[in-house]
Amino acid sequence: MLDVRQLWRGLHGVPQLLLVQPDQLGYDLAYALALLPLVVAGIVFFLQDSILLFAISFLAGIVCLLALQLGRLTFGLPAWIGFKATHPLVASMLIACFFSPRTPAWVAASMVILFVLIDTVVWPQLQRVMLHPALIVFGILFIIQRELGIGFVNPFDGRHLDDPLTLWYKLQIVIDPVKLYVGNVPGPIGVTSAGAVLIGVIYLWYTRKISLGVIAGFLCGVAAVALAIRSDLGFQLASGPSLFLAGYVAADRRRVLLSERFTFVFGLAAGAVTMILRWYGEGQQAAWQGLLLVSAVVTVILRVQAMLRHRARETSRPTSVRTLSVESGEPDPHRLWAPVRPPVRQPVMAASTVTTAYSRGSAARPVRSFETQSDSNDLVRQMRNAATRSRPLGGASASPFLLWPALLIFNPVGLWLTWSSPSIGRTTRLLVSAVSVLWYLGVAGLAFVLTHR
Repeated sequence: MLDVRQLWRGLHGVPQLLLVQPDQLGYDLAYALALLPLVVAGIVFFLQDSILLFAISFLAGIVCLLALQLGRLTFGLPAWIGFKATHPLVASMLIACFFSPRTPAWVAASMVILFVLIDTVVWPQLQRVMLHPALIVFGILFIIQRELGIGFVNPFDGRHLDDPLTLWYKLQIVIDPVKLYVGNVPGPIGVTSAGAVLIGVIYLWYTRKISLGVIAGFLCGVAAVALAIRSDLGFQLASGPSLFLAGYVAADRRRVLLSERFTFVFGLAAGAVTMILRWYGEGQQAAWQGLLLVSAVVTVILRVQAMLRHRARETSRPTSVRTLSVESGEPDPHRLWAPVRPPVRQPVMAASTVTTAYSRGSAARPVRSFETQSDSNDLVRQMRNAATRSRPLGGASASPFLLWPALLIFNPVGLWLTWSSPSIGRTTRLLVSAVSVLWYLGVAGLAFVLTHR
């Protein structure tokens, strides 16, 4: 009965946490709630195609999550792996929202795994980098879609049709901004509706997870160039993919390294470059190209500033002067004729056979400052502990009866670990391998049935 009451109180506190106190939410939960309107809108418009792509992407996110946990338990990955990175399940939906309805399942799974790998393993090691890894993944996705001839389709009849910005460039056709806002036009499955994207961006801003200066500057940059070339302002601003890239990707406060007074300038430059690329026929891809270009320039500037500051700190640091003792061959006459002082005997102190707590504490090893209980940042303490160890990190022990059903069935790395571990018998290896093969055959059959229906 007590558990039911606690659960009921927790459910009563959910609306207050989500709406009244949203700043207490973590980044992963806030992004998951903000991606919910995009997923619902994609399923409503593209139905079977979007359901299949979202399911494949989510399954790839589960595989990445289990692989990371397996790596921490088995290989002892450092504590900074995944520091400030997007959760694999949230990352899978973030990437899936930008897929075309005609994207093959293997491309969707590969892009999700690539993003999680870059964002989790590579990016935490970099310093002063304001380049979101999702922009790089979207660039690779654009190259794959162009080589495979994957385009956008109409949400209602499924006919192949270019995106609205490409039609505007080729045929000088301006689509009604209301249709762009609603989403009944060709585009990515999750961001074809500018209204759904706007709802998510507003919630992210309400939870203080994104920078408003980047979004406002981006829209102002697009509007300024659109007015300069005398284009339809509502048509240029009502682009769901552009708003998605600016709000969900570029404006993430964990990635923005600029101060608040420079975020508007960053967004303004990105919006202007995006509109210029649209004018030269880049169409739907102009947004991530503009953000990628400006982010790369800002990253170079930040890296150069960090290098100059490091050099200035090295040059301004005072050089330590070592003093060497010089022994002369002639003795000091003052020291020779100085009176000899008798040695002063210290009073005898009684030695106690009982060892006090103070003596035990002095004999123990010195406690580092970051190992005290006053340090509240547990992750930093783990990182420093890992950096000061002379031996490699070892994996934590875990029960195989808990790891095998949760990891080996879904993770191909688990099969390799099963056959390479000498403590697992041959019968168990064959049983786990057979169950894994049946699992993958079932997933492949489900994907085949959904794609060839």
